[in-house]
This record gives sequence, structure tokens and C-alpha cells, in this order.
Amino acid sequence: MLKGKTVLFVRICGTGVSSAALFAQRMGARVIGTDSAYYPPISDSLKGAGIAENPLTDTIAMIEREKPDLIVVGNALWGKSPEAAYILSCGIPYYSMPSFLEEFLIPGHRSVVVAGTHGKTTTTTLIAEFLASVGKKPSYMIGGIPLFSMTNAAFERDGYFVIEGDEYDTAFFDKGPKFLHYRPDIGIVTSIEYDHADIYASLEAIFESFRKFTGIITKKCILNIDFPNNRRLLDIYPRELFFTYSVTDKSADLFARRTGSEGRLMKFRVTVNGKEGEEFKSPLFGDQNLMNLAALMAFVHNELPALDHALVAKAIAGMKGVKRRQEFLGHLNGAPVYSDFAHHPTAVRYTFDSFRSLFGAKRYIVVFDPATNSNARNIFEAEYAKLFADADLFFIGKPAKATGLTEEEKFNPERLCENINRVKGYPAARHLTEADQIIEVLRAEADKESVVIVMSNGGFGGFFGKLAPYLS
Repeated sequence: MLKGKTVLFVRICGTGVSSAALFAQRMGARVIGTDSAYYPPISDSLKGAGIAENPLTDTIAMIEREKPDLIVVGNALWGKSPEAAYILSCGIPYYSMPSFLEEFLIPGHRSVVVAGTHGKTTTTTLIAEFLASVGKKPSYMIGGIPLFSMTNAAFERDGYFVIEGDEYDTAFFDKGPKFLHYRPDIGIVTSIEYDHADIYASLEAIFESFRKFTGIITKKCILNIDFPNNRRLLDIYPRELFFTYSVTDKSADLFARRTGSEGRLMKFRVTVNGKEGEEFKSPLFGDQNLMNLAALMAFVHNELPALDHALVAKAIAGMKGVKRRQEFLGHLNGAPVYSDFAHHPTAVRYTFDSFRSLFGAKRYIVVFDPATNSNARNIFEAEYAKLFADADLFFIGKPAKATGLTEEEKFNPERLCENINRVKGYPAARHLTEADQIIEVLRAEADKESVVIVMSNGGFGGFFGKLAPYLS
């Protein structure tokens, strides 16, 4: 359906849109794209595929010059922009990224959609990585770069299609959540908490999207019952739709528990319907990753129950995970430096706990990039003050998306640092607006008794590229 066609992707450097672009290219389409900014790791993936970087301001000229057969619009395109107006009026068929997948790519596959506030990128990656390791050759689309393949998109003509299901809105002409377009045969709900304050007015509004998502699952909903809002779904739909998993509640259909560690490997066992199985070892560590692994084990139990334990154990022991999710970057003055995508209070808490479980009583230096729309607002500020007070040193960059908010609505990094320092009793927290400033302080403070954790889900002013020359 796409072979020989020219497809223009507008705002191509989004994680989902870039995946769709790579799919289209692998199906034989000629892919071109525009965006206002290009940043790694997505820009590296596009460059590796030979897709040129073009500025968003060239969109109209490219449509007129290239005459694409289809236009795919990312949800970051502003609906009142000249580009949006031209796309609506130019007469060329246009799609949101999810509707493009729905029409051209998902049909003919068994769709596995992983949704939730936390853990969905890693869980999607683990399922895709596991299927690949046991020879199932899955298609997948992931909002991050899986380390096992170093590409966020893979496409096969049939078989499993594993997709990260985002609850964020779809496009300026479709304000519904993306995951309602993905035709889920198997749906996985990892967690439901309040987020995306720019488009959801309340937790109830978010819950309603997940209720709709659960209602379109055709085969099985694999549900984490460690979160109270997830449990509410059990009262709405028939119990036979669900297979539950948990790391805290032994009544779940699948219960996962940590049994210790071996070097830097986490050991765990799963109990299914009251019967405990053999032990597994994983290079992924911490409670959040135990939840992610429990979701994977629940998927395997439901979809591939005949697989030999030794094969499953080997696959789990070899899991590489996702770039910028507990990713080891190198050493700075002897201190291990990790990158993590944590950008919500719950994710921050799980991230802290994970590193403490691995490194114990070290000196923790935390860098936080408040890059999301929710973190432009002060809704989580009080929670962050409590969480980041647990760090020995804390550095925060500038909010990236505060345009249009009143002073009362805005997240205030200076106030956050003042509150942390009041608790600590010494100047432990600083607001530094430029990546170079943060790197300079890290170079002065990091030592072999420290662990450096950088929490960012964006480009962070080129921070990672600027830090790389100083890492061993």
C-alpha cells in the first residue's frame, strides 16, 4: 500500500512519528520530513536511515515541491500554524501518526499495546526484545531506543505488532488519546496516575481514556493491580477479560517477588495462580523494573505458555533494556553516571529506590530536567521537594515549556531549591539554566564515592553530548 509513495512526516523527530516514518520507509515509501528541532537519540536514528533534517518552516515549500502522496502529522504541530492550515487545505490526504498506523501498518498483525503512566516504554521494549530473542520476529514501535536493536521501529508483514500506547492526544485535528487507534488484541495497563496536565483536567479524565482503551481490547487485558486506579477497571469489565499481575499483592494471577541479587543481577521468582516457579536473573534492577518484568512474564504466560523455562530464563538474563532508562553512560572522576527518563514523581521515587538497591550508601548527585508540559506547571512541585531532598546534591535545569502560563501556575525551580535547602540545612540544591553550567559543577563534585543520576526525557540543551567527552 505504501511502496513507491512519497510520505511527508511533519514534526518527524517525535518518538512515535519517527517510528512510523521508519516503518513507512521499510515498506518501500520514500520518506521526507520536517521539524522545528532535531535531538538525539531520535535524530541519530533518522540520520542512520538516510532521512534528511528539514526545518518545520520548509513544510509548505516541500509540499508544493515534492507533492507527497500522504502527509502524516505529529501531535506537536500547532493547529493554528501556517503549516497546519496549509495541510488542511492542500487536498493531499493527511493522517495523524496513530491513524496512519491503524490504516496502513497494524492490519494483519496480532496487536500488543502497552499503556500506562509509568513503565510503558521499558515494558514494550522487554516484550519486543523477548519475542525477538525466541525467534518470533516482532514488529514494534517504541517511544525510546531499545538497546537490543538500536532502532525504535521494526516491521514484519505479519506476527506480533508491539506498540507503546500513549494516552496523550493524537493531533491538532484529533484530540483523543493515541492508543485508541491501535486495535489492541492484547492490552497491558501498567499504571494509571495523573499526568499530562496540559491536556487532562483531572485524574478522572485520564481514567476515562484508559477505560475506553480497556473496552476495545479484544483478547486479554494484562493489568497491574499495584496501582489503585488500575483496580477500578476490574469493577467495570468482566473478570475474564483480565489477567492481573503484581509485585505487592499475592492474590494477583501472577505475583513477582525479588529473591536477592548476584553481582549487578536482580534475582526474582513468579507465582502463577498460586504455584511458584523457578528463579530468574535480570540485569534490570529495582521495583519499577520488577513490575516491567512481571508484565513480560504475564504476557509470556498468556501468549507463549509452552516455551521451555531455560529458553525464557536465557532471554531474561540477556535483556538490554532501553537507552536512557537506567542507562550507564560512563564514569566521571570515578563516579558512575546514569541516564534515566524519570519525569513524574512516582518515576523519580522508583528510580531513587532502584539505585539505592544496587549501590547502597553512596553519595547521590541528581540532575533533573523539567522538560515536560506537566513539569512546566507547579502541580508536582511539593512532591519533588520531598523526593529530591533525599539526594546529597541536586541540580535542576530550566522548565522548557512554560509559555502561556501565569506565574501562579508555573513550576518554580528557585523555590524548589529553597525548600530542599531548608530541609537539608545546607546548599544542596541549585537551579542552573545551562547544560554547560551543570556539567562544570558535576566535574567539580563527582568522585568515586558518588553516583550521578541524570533524569531527563528530552534534549536537555545538548547536555548528554556535552558531557560525553568527560566520561571514561
